[in-house]
Amino acid sequence: MLHARPALHILATLALLGCGRRQAPVYAEPAPCPYDGADPEPYQPASPPSSPGSQPVRVSPASFEAPRAPPVPPSCEAHEACQGESCCTRLELPAGVLLEANGQRVDVEGYALDKYELTVGRVRAWAERGAALPRPGTVVGRRSDGSPVLWQAEWRAAAAEGLASWDRYDTYRTGQATLPKNFLDAYTAMAVCAFDGGRLPSDAEWRYAARGGEEGRRYPWGSEPISPELAVYNCGGDGDPSCSLADLLPVGSKARGAGRWGHMDLAGSVFEWTADAVSGAEAISRGGGFCYIGGVDRRARSAGTAENHRRDAPHTTSHMVGARCAYDLPGEARVVTASR
Repeated sequence: MLHARPALHILATLALLGCGRRQAPVYAEPAPCPYDGADPEPYQPASPPSSPGSQPVRVSPASFEAPRAPPVPPSCEAHEACQGESCCTRLELPAGVLLEANGQRVDVEGYALDKYELTVGRVRAWAERGAALPRPGTVVGRRSDGSPVLWQAEWRAAAAEGLASWDRYDTYRTGQATLPKNFLDAYTAMAVCAFDGGRLPSDAEWRYAARGGEEGRRYPWGSEPISPELAVYNCGGDGDPSCSLADLLPVGSKARGAGRWGHMDLAGSVFEWTADAVSGAEAISRGGGFCYIGGVDRRARSAGTAENHRRDAPHTTSHMVGARCAYDLPGEARVVTASR
């Protein structure tokens, strides 16, 4: 005899944990815009542990399934659309190989990465729900060797009233929900990503997305040199050569500049925190600079490339630094190995 089974209703409840006393964020003195310093020194990430004889996994784009549709993250439950879709859209990347200039091969497991940079609207939604901090011990990042970055009890994110900054370039004050949130320190970025069930990407994961995996692209979109049609950079967002807040455009404004898997603004717009050294004195952010690319406007040979980066203490902020969230995939064994 067949029996009807009662329907199971699962109510997902978000616990706002660890909301303790927060310290005011430390704001770095904004660099002149355009910046007239020297090109940043090349960054060499810590080498992941060697795995003799390891065989890199190669997965072609055609061989992996279309991205799964995740539940609507809390920061996008009532949020304006970005380029006609959710600002929380995340795209899955298949496992593959990141080829280093020195010949090292870094095997990267599959993961998901936000299509767009963290927006003003998403950060505002986090703040309006209490600016929750992750529970101590929560995974809030991954290093390039696959090890987790765990939230520490002494870390503090910006309080809701501290999310606005220098008037001249602050996107948060504008109230435009689809602009990238700048003046974002690494701890606040980790807290917002954790709020949506994510974390900061490792340096290897970020560069894997920007270089198109084993394709080793010079630019996220390919080999074509950077131009105003491909990226928001060099104070040219509004078409005027002078630098202003109007040069920061809504995320995803340069459709031709999409990366291999569809991620937007991996070059230009704002730099994005990575997690490799976030618990140390310096952390690395990559990819952006609406005011400049590579440290020197118009003269930087690294303009728009996946190697473009800056170094800052994780608690500092800048008008050119924001973030993008990454996510572990269900059932993935979190292992990253390197071989030659």
